[in-house]
Amino acid sequence: MAKFSNEELLAAYAAGERNFRGRDLRGLSLFDINLSDADFSESNLENAYLPYCQLNRIQATAANLRHSELGDAQLYQANLAAADLEGASLVRANLRTANLERANLQGANLQGADLRYANLRQANLQGANLQQANLEQADLTEAQVQRCNFFRATGVDLSVAVRDRTTVYPDGYFYP
Repeated sequence: MAKFSNEELLAAYAAGERNFRGRDLRGLSLFDINLSDADFSESNLENAYLPYCQLNRIQATAANLRHSELGDAQLYQANLAAADLEGASLVRANLRTANLERANLQGANLQGADLRYANLRQANLQGANLQQANLEQADLTEAQVQRCNFFRATGVDLSVAVRDRTTVYPDGYFYP
């Protein structure tokens, strides 16, 4: 799999290409670029720098986004099922109605993220920071939230999540 450069990706997208499935895009560095509706499924985007990018409705199933910078990115209705976002920064990202089922978000920073109506079923959120995130109507069924920080998050329903005494609730307390 040949590595795609920033310029090659932008030129292909501008020419109407949307299928970047299985591509090597490690270290991609783009700021405030529109890549909406593209398919990055099974692609390697490890350490990508994509803040403020428009990534609405992208397909990124089983994509590697470990340690990527996605702060303030628009990921509305993005399909990130089974994606690896371990250690990624998604500060203030718009993930409204995104599909993050079975995604690995271990140690991810989702502070202030908009996760309204997001599907987080069976997601691994262990050690993630969700302070001040909006989780209204988000589905956390069987999500792993041990060591997760939900301080001042809104709309959080942890009744169906897998939690323990290391989970920080929105009120700042730990519960057994």
